[in-house]
Amino acid sequence: MVSQKTIEIVKATAPIIREKGEEITRRMYEITFEERPDYKRSFETTWMQHLDGGGQAHKLAAAVYAYATHIDRLDELATAVDAIAHRHVDTHILPEQYPLIGEKLLQAMKDVLQDAATDEVIAAWAEAYEALATLFIQREKAIYQQEDQELTQQLAKANHLSAAERLS
Repeated sequence: MVSQKTIEIVKATAPIIREKGEEITRRMYEITFEERPDYKRSFETTWMQHLDGGGQAHKLAAAVYAYATHIDRLDELATAVDAIAHRHVDTHILPEQYPLIGEKLLQAMKDVLQDAATDEVIAAWAEAYEALATLFIQREKAIYQQEDQELTQQLAKANHLSAAERLS
């Protein structure tokens, strides 16, 4: 959960996030991939496959804006969060990737927003990002566990059938 002050600051930045969001997310991907080119592999089957990567930057910018405008009503984003979490699992996003992405998102905000990215704004977005990352990590963990359970059941069934065939 984020503080009321963070909610107010993040919501107040929504208009500039709407205006500059795609520039921010393009910059975030640029500096993330400079440091961790291996992270690009998670995007092989996404909008990042477009030559300019713009589709993915646009989608992320829209998600960041939606979060900024709904930070106090996250239940309204539950369907989107669930869809994104499933996509993260499909592309093998791991919990240990979230801190670097958060760091680079904040750096991109500073780079793009410049003087508008005050220490107070960056601190609020850091708190907001941490809360959202925790939400995604928890949801993705549940999906990974569900998929693991389903796979285990399929393997047990296959092993049982195989053993029965050997006995007959």
